[in-house]
Amino acid sequence: MQTRKRPENDGAVVKTGGIDDACARYGLGKASMRKVAEDAGAIIRIGKRLLVNYAKVDLYMNSISQ
Repeated sequence: MQTRKRPENDGAVVKTGGIDDACARYGLGKASMRKVAEDAGAIIRIGKRLLVNYAKVDLYMNSISQ
């Protein structure tokens, strides 16, 4: 398995990421992250690729934590 090095973002705000990146960001497993992202309406599908909109997940997490 080859690993790809990701380019540095030079301090830019990251708005979306893959499911693995979202899992690492929120500390959830893939199934839980997918469920949260779907509930938040944060799923972006481009072909077979699934991206997660972090801003929508953040808003959703804030709304359920209060």
